[in-house]
Amino acid sequence: QLEAEVEDLKSKEQGKEKVFEKLKKDSEVRWHRDKYKKVLNNYDTYYKNIAKMIREKEQKISELEAMLSVMN
Repeated sequence: QLEAEVEDLKSKEQGKEKVFEKLKKDSEVRWHRDKYKKVLNNYDTYYKNIAKMIREKEQKISELEAMLSVMN
């Protein structure tokens, strides 16, 4: 009977190790997913700023062209 209990406990211990490995992998995946979201957000912000700068510079160019056409 004790041997059967020992075998049962050993199988539970092996199950614990498998669950621990799975949880470790899941937390690593979650960490990478969160990191990916941050990187994606940074790129999104970066490209929004580029688009904003393009619009501002195009506006400035059109203003300068308008002033030049008035002067001529």
